[in-house]
Amino acid sequence: MTKGSFVDRMKTKNFYIIIVFVVITSGTIWLLSYPSPTFQNIVTKTHKGFKNLPSNIQSIQSSHELTVNPLYLSRLGLGTDEMEPKEMNAAIARELGLPVVATSVEREKWKDLVTFMESVAKHMNGSRLVMFDLSTSEDTHTLLQKYCNTTWHCEVRKFEFEKYPSHVADLSLKSYRPICIQEILNEFGEVVWADSAEYFQRGNITAALKQARSVGLAAWTIEDPTSAITHPKMFEFFKTKKELFYFHRAVESSHIIISETDLVKKKIMLPWVKCALLEECINPTGAQNVGCNFVRKPRFKYSGCHYYDMSALNVILGPVFEFDGRAYAAKDAIFGNLVEDRLAAKNATDPLHRSRLKL
Repeated sequence: MTKGSFVDRMKTKNFYIIIVFVVITSGTIWLLSYPSPTFQNIVTKTHKGFKNLPSNIQSIQSSHELTVNPLYLSRLGLGTDEMEPKEMNAAIARELGLPVVATSVEREKWKDLVTFMESVAKHMNGSRLVMFDLSTSEDTHTLLQKYCNTTWHCEVRKFEFEKYPSHVADLSLKSYRPICIQEILNEFGEVVWADSAEYFQRGNITAALKQARSVGLAAWTIEDPTSAITHPKMFEFFKTKKELFYFHRAVESSHIIISETDLVKKKIMLPWVKCALLEECINPTGAQNVGCNFVRKPRFKYSGCHYYDMSALNVILGPVFEFDGRAYAAKDAIFGNLVEDRLAAKNATDPLHRSRLKL
């Protein structure tokens, strides 16, 4: 092979390589500029495939976001066009005997309702009483209505679980509680909420009611900080850090007075209800309400027990009130608790079962 023929062959090879490169480049530019229907279909179908992923997979894509079906929010008066707080009509308030007292009743706990209703009749005479029936038994519902008929301005409402995500029916999560509270607020603008295990031990709630009407709520504190009763993953949904709550004293959600203000509706009830409707928020993976360790040190460390709706409420209250609960912390001991009374009667002293935290 001569030197000349070798050079000629190399030139020819390089020429073909350049031609191929030009063709591929031109074709690519053309496809991007004028894609064929087939190419478009492939892209479109792929995009639709991502959109049609199962909801549980989509939630991973948008994890740690308080995104719920707007239909649920609209149903509770929290839709984008319904965010103005209700102005309570004074004449209606006098007629109904406001503040409205509301509670919920589970099937196996309906007997506690007798004590609760007696305390309402004794200490809150004239207040409207609304009871949410959480059972699925018609017999229980009939029994509740029978007891309700003995009280002035009393009504029983069947909680419509079918209207909400399936996890709301898991009563251990307490997702129903913020929903019930918001339903009353949406209707009356104010509520004194107490679980059926609670009862009124005094009738003078003037100071607490004035406090609620001034700042939006009056709530009763517990000894532990919010970080101790909240699963670490919940903080992520509210775009905050658990370290900020090490010295934020938590409040109960089993009894609370809430008066609807602009702040309460937009900054407290809206995110609280959203979290209750989103299972990943109210019940983060790994959360549980047993196995609490309240003798750990330091006390702000996570106890291993998550308090679901109560935890969410306190994570919300922290930033809203700049981690200072003095504005809404009630001082008067208005409520008693049947669970505490029974444990006290049995001289319960085990620190792992302290009844001051009631799930």
